[in-house]
Amino acid sequence: MSPPPGASRVRASRSCGNCRAVKRRCDKKTPECGQCIRSHETCPGYRDEWELVFRDQTKHTIKRSKQKRDKSASPREIATHSPPGRNPSPSLDEIGVNYFLQDFVVGGRAPTRGYLNYIPTVYYPDSEHPTLLTSMAAVGLVALATKRPELVGHARAKYSEAIRYVNDAIASPTESIKDSTLMSVISLGVFEHVSNFESWVRHVKGAAALVVARGKSQFTNRVSILMFNQVRADMSAACIQTIQPFPKDIRVLQEEGSKYTDPSDACWLIGILATECATLFAEVAAKNQGTPCSTSWSEFLEESIRLQDRFQEVFDLLAIQEPYTTIQEPDDSPSFISYRGRYDLYRSSWSIRLWNNSRMVDIIVCEIVCWLINKLITSRHDYSIEDLPKYKSRLAYAAQIIAQRGEEILASVPHGLGLVYIPGQYNPADEPPQLCVSGGYMLTWNLYTVGKSPVINNDDRKWVIDRLKGISDSAGIAMAYQLAEDLEKIGRTAM
Repeated sequence: MSPPPGASRVRASRSCGNCRAVKRRCDKKTPECGQCIRSHETCPGYRDEWELVFRDQTKHTIKRSKQKRDKSASPREIATHSPPGRNPSPSLDEIGVNYFLQDFVVGGRAPTRGYLNYIPTVYYPDSEHPTLLTSMAAVGLVALATKRPELVGHARAKYSEAIRYVNDAIASPTESIKDSTLMSVISLGVFEHVSNFESWVRHVKGAAALVVARGKSQFTNRVSILMFNQVRADMSAACIQTIQPFPKDIRVLQEEGSKYTDPSDACWLIGILATECATLFAEVAAKNQGTPCSTSWSEFLEESIRLQDRFQEVFDLLAIQEPYTTIQEPDDSPSFISYRGRYDLYRSSWSIRLWNNSRMVDIIVCEIVCWLINKLITSRHDYSIEDLPKYKSRLAYAAQIIAQRGEEILASVPHGLGLVYIPGQYNPADEPPQLCVSGGYMLTWNLYTVGKSPVINNDDRKWVIDRLKGISDSAGIAMAYQLAEDLEKIGRTAM
């Protein structure tokens, strides 16, 4: 199967900017290539492959659409019909694929990386693969259906078709281990997220089983590692929300993957801490319900404090690897969706996701710390009275961290939803801002975690509830509305 138009340009673009300019061989090392070091030049870095995918995709889909029509038409039809126009309209499936690439890969209308930015490397080699194309079309159409409701039926039909393709692929020893198959499953998880929590959890478990089946060989390239990260992050969230320990077989794979990753890669470290948090949470909950456990409450507290301290190390790395800017609007500025006049601008949707996943799990670890300290203090056993001042100090610190992380998550919402833009990347005057589906998908669990935290006040919880309902209405994500209703119940109980 020949690669689509533009594939060769994607491969060539992996050289750094300096080496491309003078047409020299680039060793593609990071953070700077060897040629630039030897020439005492400042290496400008490398272009992401996603940049070229969306640029070329429209031309590619239109050309493919024309080829399909030409093949299906008889010689008589070709002779009697007038020639096609200069810009033949793409099919609904192709529109869905393009919308998926724009929203989830490119990152909306602003030219920043979406948080599924690794898709191009999977997409180009298998750009004609029906499983991947149908999955992307289904998600793109259901996302686009928020603006065009008439597409809902076609989106569901494509989803059913994609599930059939996925089932066939999983049954094949060769297809089941392909990156494109896992990417299809990850993509369809977005569709399930739009529906309801139970369906999403089942889908995440299915993706996790596929990751296990792929085995240790999946860590031989960066893209496969990023897809493993995605499944691991979804599985961590599912385990935390259902209070289940993180699967041991994926933790074993995680240990193998650590051999192929940079030990200072914040993305990889976040995933490790999230798996440990999920397991700790489940073990603490099981002991509280009476399950026999050899670990004491004070030992659990020590473990959770160590985990909390390790999160600060990750935040220090993120501040270097993915910095962001805080904007504080004056009190008399025009009203828009911002948290107390504050909003933060990030490099990309990918960066927002990294930061907020870290914050979300850090909040949960702090909540475990608070619960354990209160358990020890109220039970009056399993700790020394001399430890009481230390525990109270740690309790206050944990509450402070929960509040801080919550404020940071809420300040990321305007940029995450595509309502504000980095200056120079996009001109808001071009068209009114519209909430992007990928942003709603990305922020739903973050918002819920903040909304149910023990330190949030009623006004901030109401702000979170309004945002979740807005995501449900504008992005068609039913789960967001379910979680908003749950927060309303929590608010009534807290009164």
